[in-house]
Amino acid sequence: MPHNHTIMAERYHAITVAILLGSALFLISAWIHLWLIGLAKITLRSSRPGAIRLSVSYLIILASHLLIASLFAAGFFLAAQVGLGGFESPVLDSWMDLFYFSLINITTLGLGDIYPTGHLRAITGIESLTGFLLISCTAQFVYATMNKEERLYAKRS
Repeated sequence: MPHNHTIMAERYHAITVAILLGSALFLISAWIHLWLIGLAKITLRSSRPGAIRLSVSYLIILASHLLIASLFAAGFFLAAQVGLGGFESPVLDSWMDLFYFSLINITTLGLGDIYPTGHLRAITGIESLTGFLLISCTAQFVYATMNKEERLYAKRS
C-alpha cells in the first residue's frame, strides 16, 4: 500500500498539471479572442459600419466564442485521457457532449446536467473565468460599435 506522502505528492502533481493546462487554455483563448476582435474591428473600418458590416463583425465574435469552447472541450478530453478526472452525466458519449458542457460552462450558465470530477474541476473553474473575460471583452466591443452606429445615425437625422 502506498505511503500517505506518496499519495499527497501524486495529488499535488495532478492538480498542478490541471492548473497548468487550464492556464494554457486561458492564455490561448485570450489571444484568439483578442485577435478575432481585431479582425472584427477591421470589418468596421469604414466611416459607416452599416448592418452588413456589423453582422459580419458580430459573426466573427460568435465564431471566437465557439472556437474557444471547442478548445476547452479538447482540453477536457485530453485531461480526462491522462487521468486528471472525468465527468458524471446520464449520457456523455460523444464530442458533442464535451462541446455542450464546455459551451454551457464558458458562458457561466452551468446547467448542472454534466459535472466534472477530480482535477477537471479546476479546469472547469478556469474556463468559467475565461468565459467571464471573453463575455466582458465582447460586451465592450458591442457597446462601442453600437455607440458609434448611434452617433452616425444621429448625425444623419
